[in-house]
Amino acid sequence: MRISGGVFLIISILVLTGCWGRSELKDVGIVAAVGIDVKDENKFEATTQVVKPGEVKKNKSGAVLVNSTTGFTVFEAVRDLIIKGGKKQIWHHINAYIIGEEAAKTGVRPRIDFLARDHEPRFRMNVFVTKGKAKDLLNMKSNINPIPAAAMQLALEEQESLAKAPKVELHDFIQKLMEPYEDPYLPIIRNGKQNFEIFGTAVFKDDKMVGELNSKETRGMLRVVGEVQGGLQVVQYKPGNDEVPNYLSIEIKKSQSSMRSQVMDNKPKIIIEINETGFLGSITRPLELNDTTIKSIEQSYAQTVKKEVEHAIRKIQKELKANIFGFAGVINRQDKQYWKNHHQHWETIYPSIEVDVRVKTHLPKNGLINNNPGK
Repeated sequence: MRISGGVFLIISILVLTGCWGRSELKDVGIVAAVGIDVKDENKFEATTQVVKPGEVKKNKSGAVLVNSTTGFTVFEAVRDLIIKGGKKQIWHHINAYIIGEEAAKTGVRPRIDFLARDHEPRFRMNVFVTKGKAKDLLNMKSNINPIPAAAMQLALEEQESLAKAPKVELHDFIQKLMEPYEDPYLPIIRNGKQNFEIFGTAVFKDDKMVGELNSKETRGMLRVVGEVQGGLQVVQYKPGNDEVPNYLSIEIKKSQSSMRSQVMDNKPKIIIEINETGFLGSITRPLELNDTTIKSIEQSYAQTVKKEVEHAIRKIQKELKANIFGFAGVINRQDKQYWKNHHQHWETIYPSIEVDVRVKTHLPKNGLINNNPGK
């Protein structure tokens, strides 16, 4: 099992700086994760996952303690948790803040407010929405790491690298909540059979969750905002008169995007340009990889990316009506007079804005193993 190095670092610092001696570590609890649920119409339920430093090495199964309490406000519930814990709790190193699905749908601003005001929790913690209750998720054990919050971090890093889920830290989430013309989004975390499963995106309108994106839609969205770090793109390649398609697996190595606005006839238009580089990983049928073929594959690759991005935009813009792409900011910066005259009608204008997606792809020749990988 892989144990969080960060936890051991914290423990070492406590000892070396004289804050606590080794014999006192048993009286310290490090809060690794916090979850918030709606308990009933008037109450919240707060759940903490607390690491017991003295148990991490000698008793892996008992390395964490999970406590829950309720309150009329999140702040009240959290403060009651500190009392219930019965020991000194360190809140500076929280890795994960989990919002239950019902709490997300009824509005997250009251669930986040205490974190923004309290000086203890760090703003670099990762924020998630979970299907179901946060309490249930925090009570789950992981086969990957004895500290479940650390396992969440590892799972998120893996899915972020595959562009299947976004990585959103608390300070970014709060900033988007404060923006009047931009909406936030969060990764979705679930209970898996042996570990946490993180894929897809919870989309918000203002502070309420209004829908979700699957993994493919998430990748399309991440391409627009320039947050694709890698992943695998399957391209259906069917050149000429071939009746049977060749399925190509392309490893995404670099993806960049830019966005600009254009106003014509008093109507705004958003132009999104995506430039992506990938390496050809595998094919399902023999293929001669000459310059002409490579150029043709690049065109199919670009068309596939374009369709994926356009689908994600349609769902977010027209179905969910959530402005997670920052179109308002682009128009405000580049067409100030139009924005000055029309910003008060933004909610009506936004769903009907034309979006032009332009994609260029590149397959470097040094990423091709040979000229006939079908042999």
